[in-house]
Amino acid sequence: MYRFLASRRWLVRTVAGVLLVLLCVRLGLWQLDRNEQRQERNAVIEANVDGDPVPAAQLVAPGRPLADGDEWSTVQVTGRWDTGNELALRLRPVDGTRGVHALTPLVTDDGVALLVDRGFVAADGRDDDRIDLPAPPDGEVTVTARVRHSETGHDVDPSSGSVRFVDVEAIGAGLPYPLYGAWAELITQEPEPATALQLIDPPATESGPHLSYAIQWFLFAVVGVGGFVLLIRAEAKGRDETHDDSGAQTPARAGPVG
Repeated sequence: MYRFLASRRWLVRTVAGVLLVLLCVRLGLWQLDRNEQRQERNAVIEANVDGDPVPAAQLVAPGRPLADGDEWSTVQVTGRWDTGNELALRLRPVDGTRGVHALTPLVTDDGVALLVDRGFVAADGRDDDRIDLPAPPDGEVTVTARVRHSETGHDVDPSSGSVRFVDVEAIGAGLPYPLYGAWAELITQEPEPATALQLIDPPATESGPHLSYAIQWFLFAVVGVGGFVLLIRAEAKGRDETHDDSGAQTPARAGPVG
């Protein structure tokens, strides 16, 4: 009954169907992996974002990467802003608003600096290179900030005065002092600046759509298998009925008597 599955047409259909189901399963597993990564990230945020501030040197040494479990921790640093080596961090809109961030080294008395995102300035119709970054306070300041991983693996050229990614090593290569191996987002500074920038909110801990997407892909795989089975059964039934019709014998016509 199912010998037709060995035909070329059905072999092509079967291979295509199997590949489609495998693709759906693979995409579902990928979404499950994304969901697990999101849950791990949320756990780190929840554990660190509201913690008490600690000295930056306690979490990350100059030239050393920040540990995965320490991202979003709050550090406290005292030093002086080096606006001469300030950079505009581009293409990071806030709440859908285009603008730039002020990425400024805070140089400590020990001679080590922390790259700090001092805040966001909306473009208000201006090109990025036309946006003026308000000056920070002069003299010594005490800053609390959330530490972030260095964004390595990107082509970063700070010589233009702006960057798209915060690659601490690449940025530090052109500075006359060493940098801590992480950068940070400003929370508070004392004294406060004359013109405040828009501070960056802490990250949200939403679960995201990955789990629901995974379920959808697995359902697609189940539907694909079920639909293919139904298609095979329908084909077999149709062939069986055709065979019965063609194999039925026509009754003989009665001849004249006598």
